[in-house]
Amino acid sequence: MKIILLAALALVACSKSEPAPAPVEAPKAAAAPAAAPEAAAPAGQSEKEKALANPYPNDLGPATLPEETLAAYPADVRKGYDLLVVKCAQCHTPSRPLNSRFDDADTWNRYVKRMMNKPGCVMTKAEAKVIWQFLSADSAKRKHGAGEAAWKAHRERLVADFKVKFPKRYEELKAADDL
Repeated sequence: MKIILLAALALVACSKSEPAPAPVEAPKAAAAPAAAPEAAAPAGQSEKEKALANPYPNDLGPATLPEETLAAYPADVRKGYDLLVVKCAQCHTPSRPLNSRFDDADTWNRYVKRMMNKPGCVMTKAEAKVIWQFLSADSAKRKHGAGEAAWKAHRERLVADFKVKFPKRYEELKAADDL
């Protein structure tokens, strides 16, 4: 009886947590089956559900890039974007990597490898490499040089909006130096 009571209390406590953000609408091609649950996650919780329950400021940004931005990229870089919108959307919205604070090839290499090794990830090494190439090229173009000031302003807005919308999560990420 005590176990049932404790389980019921735990469910009530969990249900009072901050609501997950509404997913940003992604292109129809981004729809994919949910990933398999991770061992440490609650039973049945997909990678996408975990991502939505643990938002980042990036999630508040756009889930796609403007066509004029994409038109400036070579075809091989654009292919990486097209894969990102489909493959990465299996576990989180495309806005998470597109609006990420990460801005260099080495960091993107580490994160793409980390993501492709998550349970349920359906991405080949070749696809991961093409996505990494896109993220590296995109970061160089939008986050450095002529686009740097606009990028910094964009990130500041995302973080400020995030702080208002998710104050508890903001404090967690701030304490972890993960904003």
